[in-house]
Amino acid sequence: MRQDHNHEHRTRPSTNGSSANGSSPHTNGSSKSSGETNGYHTNGHSNGEGAVREHDDSPFFGHDREEVTRILLQSLSDLGYWNAAKQLSGESGYELEIPSVASFREAVLDGRWDEAEALLFGAETAESDGGVLLGNGHARSRRKSRASFGSQNGYARQGLPLAEGADTTQMKFSLRQQKYLEMLDNRELNSALKVLRNELTPLKRDIGRLHALSSLMMCHSSDDLRMQAEWDGPEGDSRTLVLSEISKSISPSVMIPEHRLATLLTAVQEEQILNCRYHNTTAQPTLYTDHDCPAEDFPLQTLTELRHHSDEVWYVEFSHDGSMLATAGKDGLVCIYDTRTYALRHEIREHDRNLNSASSAEGSNSKGVCYVVFSPDDQYLISCAQNNEFVVISVRDGRRVAHADHFDYPVTTAAWLPDSQTFVIGTQGSRRPLGLYSLRSGAGTSSASNVVKNNEIHSWRDPPWDATQGSNPNSFRITDCCVSPDGERLVATTIDNRILSFDLRTREKIGEWVMHDRLTSINFGVDGTQLLLNMNEGQVFTLNAETGEFVMRYEGAQQKEFVIRSCFGGAGENFILSGSEDSKVFIWRRQTGALVAELEAHAGGTVNAVAWHPTEHGVFASAGDDRRMGERISDTAAFC
Repeated sequence: MRQDHNHEHRTRPSTNGSSANGSSPHTNGSSKSSGETNGYHTNGHSNGEGAVREHDDSPFFGHDREEVTRILLQSLSDLGYWNAAKQLSGESGYELEIPSVASFREAVLDGRWDEAEALLFGAETAESDGGVLLGNGHARSRRKSRASFGSQNGYARQGLPLAEGADTTQMKFSLRQQKYLEMLDNRELNSALKVLRNELTPLKRDIGRLHALSSLMMCHSSDDLRMQAEWDGPEGDSRTLVLSEISKSISPSVMIPEHRLATLLTAVQEEQILNCRYHNTTAQPTLYTDHDCPAEDFPLQTLTELRHHSDEVWYVEFSHDGSMLATAGKDGLVCIYDTRTYALRHEIREHDRNLNSASSAEGSNSKGVCYVVFSPDDQYLISCAQNNEFVVISVRDGRRVAHADHFDYPVTTAAWLPDSQTFVIGTQGSRRPLGLYSLRSGAGTSSASNVVKNNEIHSWRDPPWDATQGSNPNSFRITDCCVSPDGERLVATTIDNRILSFDLRTREKIGEWVMHDRLTSINFGVDGTQLLLNMNEGQVFTLNAETGEFVMRYEGAQQKEFVIRSCFGGAGENFILSGSEDSKVFIWRRQTGALVAELEAHAGGTVNAVAWHPTEHGVFASAGDDRRMGERISDTAAFC
C-alpha cells in the first residue's frame, strides 16, 4: 500500500525554500513584531537592533514586488544560498513566511503531529470534526501547550489560512496516517491502534485505505511494515512528502508553493516550445533568449526512396532500436532494411508458400501483407496477411519460427507483449477474432523444423466458441489492436466502431467505448496515458487511455475509403504523424493540434502508413500506393 503522494522533488534538506532546520531565511521561526500578514511584518522588517526597514512597494516591471522578493527568497534557499537569502530579507524588509508556517514545517519534519495539526487548523478545531488527538508518538519531541502555540505563531484559534477548495479531512488523514505508521514502525502497537480507531476511522475517508492500514498491524517487524506499506520510514522522505502534499492546500499568501521560481521558468520554457513550430528535441531551450527552431532542424526534405515493392506499400515500421526498417504491401513482400545504409537486409516471401487454389483464384490481393511489427527485443517480426495467416520471422536470419493458418478471414493486426515471446493477433473473422499466442511450444504443434504452429493460448471471442454447436453466434471482428507499454492492457478496434479494452493480467474486458465511424488505426503513446486513433472522414484524434475521454483532434487529413494509419513521434513524442488519401503526410503538434507541416509525399495515391524513427528524431518514413517507401530527413540529421 502506497500513500497518495506523487512528487518530482524528493530532496529532504530543503522544502518550500526553508533552511535545513525548517526556519525562514532570516529568522528561527520567532518574531518580535506583533503584526503578521502575508509573509512579512506590516510595520517593516526589524534588523534585531531596533531599526525598522520600510518596504519598497513599487512594482517590479509590472509585477508585485513583495511576490517577486518572496519567490527569490525561496529560490535562494532552494539553491542553498542561505546567507544571500538572509541578506535579501534584511535589505527588502520581506520574510519568506510568517513564523507559524515555519513552526508548522518544523513540527511535521520533527514528527510532532499534534502540534502540527494544531498549528495547521488552530487549537480550537484540531480536536474536533473527526477524532480526538491522542499524542505525537515521537519519542524525542516535547509536547507543547496550546498557550505555547499561541505565543509562538499567532494562529492559536484560526490556524493557517487554507487555499480555496482545500480538503481539510484529507489533510488530517495524511497527518494522522503518517503518525500511525511511525507508531507501528516504533512497535508502539497499542498507541497505533488508538490512533487508527479514534483519529483515522472517525474521518470516514477511504474505507479501503483504512482496511489496508489496519492490516499493517500484523506486520512482524519494521522492515516488514515498510515493505508492505511501500513506505521509507520517518528518516526517509515520508515526512517531506506529507508536508509537500499538505502545503498545496495552504494559502500561497503565507506558504509559497514549492520551488515556485523553477515552476514558473519551466512554464515559460514549455510555452516557448509549444509556440516553436519546429521544436524537435528533448533539450530544454535556454533562458537567456527567446526560443525559435529553424525549419532546417525538422524532417521536411526527402532522404531516400526505396522501390523494392511491385505494388502498393501498405505498412512501414521501425525496429525499437532504430537499426531496421520493415515494409509490407499488396505484393505479399516483406522487406527489412538496415537503416545505417538503407540496404536491403531481408526480402521475405513467406506468404507465397500458402497460396492455395482458392486464394489464387481471388487474385494477387489475397497474399497482401497488411501489418508487420517487431518484437520489443527486435529479434522477431510478425507478418499478418490477407491469405488468412500470420508468420513470425527471426530477424537475424529471416527464418520462420512460428505460423498460424487456422483463420477463416484475413489477419489484420498484431501486438507484442513485453516478454517478446507472447503476442496478440487480431482478425476480421468471427471464429478467432482476437487471440493470445506464444512462441513457446504448447497447445500448438511444432514441425520437424521447430516451427511453432497455431499456438493460441487464449481467445477473447465473445461469446466463447462452443465446438459442440453446429453454429455459434457472431463475435466482434478486429481492425487493429495495441498493447500498453507496461504490458498490462490490450486495446482493440472493431469493424462495428467499438474500442474494447482488456486487462492482460486477468484477461477480462475492462472497458468499451462506442465511436460513430469506422476505426482503422490505434496506438498507445510511449507513456501509456493516451491512445491515437484514425477514423473515417479524416478524423485523427487522441483519447485518454483510462477513461476514453477526448483529448485532442488533428484536422486536415483525408480518409473515406481506405485504411490510413498514424503514429506518435518526434522528440518526446511531441508530434502526430498521419497518412492521407490525398497523397500527403500531415504533421501536428500533439499537445495543441496545431498543423506543423503538410507534405506532398506519394503522388497519385494514398499515403497508407507512417513511422517516426525512435532514436533519430529528424527522420520519419511513409508508405504509399505509388509502390514507393519514402523517408524524410532534417538537414541537420547525420547518416552514414
